[in-house]
Amino acid sequence: MALSDFRIQNLPKKTQIMVFGLLVLALAVLFYVFYLKSSIESRNALQGEVHQLEASVAQTQAIESKLQSFKKEVAEIEQRLQALRSILPAQKETPQVLRSVQEMAASNNLKILKFTPQPVVPKDFYVDWPIEIQVEGNYNGLGLFFEKISQSTRLIDVNKITVKGVENSVDPSKTLTAICTATTFVFREDQAANTAK
Repeated sequence: MALSDFRIQNLPKKTQIMVFGLLVLALAVLFYVFYLKSSIESRNALQGEVHQLEASVAQTQAIESKLQSFKKEVAEIEQRLQALRSILPAQKETPQVLRSVQEMAASNNLKILKFTPQPVVPKDFYVDWPIEIQVEGNYNGLGLFFEKISQSTRLIDVNKITVKGVENSVDPSKTLTAICTATTFVFREDQAANTAK
């Protein structure tokens, strides 16, 4: 039997079915490899991008929903900062603080004998500015002076207090001399600006 006389119809039925099945399988594999595989990969890539975009949209919506609360929180923080700045003066407001300490001493019948600013001590966002003060007066006036300092809207710390009685004083308003260090804290705007950047 020559190859030119070969016909599928001459093969047994089982062999015909097997040849037909192999042909269909080969066509299916070729269809998958050359057409369907790239389409499936494109679809999978698109699905991955869609999932990423959906996650990004969800994240953006979550941030947007919190935007109003963030704005409100920023406004509250700014109000707190303004309140704290009133307690911690800037460098340019320091003379006012010193003048108020002098006025507190004078209003309590204390005479300032010595008022010596010391070198500043830099910290992160502020500087300590100690001032040695020597006053003359009486115990009641000294106590009221310290009380007024503690009630001041500015932050002033008084320490290193030394009190000595004045011997042979006939004036009841001059029974003691006191030396103390009043430290005021000054806001460092340069450091805050650097941190904000």
